[in-house]
Amino acid sequence: MAVKKKELVGDATRTLRAKAHLERLENANGKRLLVDLDAEGHAALKALLAAGYGETNKAVVNRALVAAGKRIRKT
Repeated sequence: MAVKKKELVGDATRTLRAKAHLERLENANGKRLLVDLDAEGHAALKALLAAGYGETNKAVVNRALVAAGKRIRKT
């Protein structure tokens, strides 16, 4: 008995867009990073967002990482 393919429901271009996004990220020397924050990290992220350190989680994390990297290079 042959298996019948299910019809796609919703956005059928998601995979193509995701691949294109990752290619653009790689070409820009970027890196995809999935992070699980503990309670302290989550509180810090929320505080930085509330203080206007960045407009998004991504902006806050990028800015904090760049700032920390600069401090390490100075020492």
